[in-house]
Amino acid sequence: MKYFSFIKVAQREMEMISRDKFARLLLVFLPLIIYFFLAFIYIKGAMRDIPVAVYDADHTELSRTVVSMIESTAYLKVTYYLSSEDELDKFFLQHDELGVFYIPKGFTRDIYRNKSTRLAVYTNSSNIVYGNILYREAAVIAGTISAGITITRLEHAGIDHQTTMGLIMPVNTHTKIMFNPWFNYLYYLVPGLMTVLLQMFIFFVATKAFNTEINNGTFKELMRVAHNSPLQMLLGKGLAYTAYGMGVIMLIAVVYIAFGIPFMQREVELIVLFTLFTVVNIFLGFMLSTTIDDELVSLDVAFFYNSPAFVFSGFTFPLFGMPFFNSMYGQFIPYTHFLHAFFKLYQMGAPFHYVLPDLKMLSIFLIVGFVTSYVALKLRLREEKKLTEQTLAPAA
Repeated sequence: MKYFSFIKVAQREMEMISRDKFARLLLVFLPLIIYFFLAFIYIKGAMRDIPVAVYDADHTELSRTVVSMIESTAYLKVTYYLSSEDELDKFFLQHDELGVFYIPKGFTRDIYRNKSTRLAVYTNSSNIVYGNILYREAAVIAGTISAGITITRLEHAGIDHQTTMGLIMPVNTHTKIMFNPWFNYLYYLVPGLMTVLLQMFIFFVATKAFNTEINNGTFKELMRVAHNSPLQMLLGKGLAYTAYGMGVIMLIAVVYIAFGIPFMQREVELIVLFTLFTVVNIFLGFMLSTTIDDELVSLDVAFFYNSPAFVFSGFTFPLFGMPFFNSMYGQFIPYTHFLHAFFKLYQMGAPFHYVLPDLKMLSIFLIVGFVTSYVALKLRLREEKKLTEQTLAPAA
């Protein structure tokens, strides 16, 4: 039965995890609280009704039409109308509005005189998300106004509507958004945050798996249960942590269902990916736990390694846009490769063979973590055996 002693090791480990406050916090309570909290933060999904101000210095029918167009867009909401007494250079310091649309005096007159005019837009781009949306909406409004004025002029000149449209728009742009067409933060950001937290939760708990045994004096009991086999130790503890990890993964699935986050029908492939990702982080945590006896030091190393995962994975900024050493660092974090595969399956619905390169990279991390942990445990068992022999020698 010693070849199946990993089962007893797993049972023992699951009991220890259930009694460990640190493990319960990271594998039960924090996921329950944080995952639903994150989903509630982004429940609105997309940016809507961004507050903006309007300064209409022209006061004509056309300028009022422009204001109506600003008010009608789903992304903007006019919450303040400036007067000549307001100072633009101090406006953003004194108001909550994130943009100002300025229609200059003579706006309509210049248009009727065939002179170029402009719709000035001042944006508070300290938040780049707001700045990009304001710029996009301003470009759409200006383009629509310009096209409408040109069409009216050409039709007054006796050119029929169809010909006019051909002159105005000789090339039509047809954009088909393939993935996340809703531009929804709930569908994009929350899955990324939940998965990077999954890595951190699993990694941190696994980092205490062996050095806690050594520091608490229970390592000899583990040796006895595992029949002095490092392989049985690793398989048993790995099985226990995988079981708890699968519970966290199921919680992620519950959040998806509860908040209506859509995903392509790749359930089996996603389960395979998540399971491999979980096991990778377990054994990388084991690697630290078997090579660093001090629990606090091992946790510090785990935090240092995991904390930049979200930034260097290419989630918030593409890897190809980073400096060479930063992008290279991202390759040494398993989350980078998991994320590539995750979005291929989750949002693109790609066939499984498209994620095989990412799975191969994750497998390399797994091999490194497993082999290092195995060698470290082998050396530890040899030391324990020597200590035991030295203890028994005087008595003999």
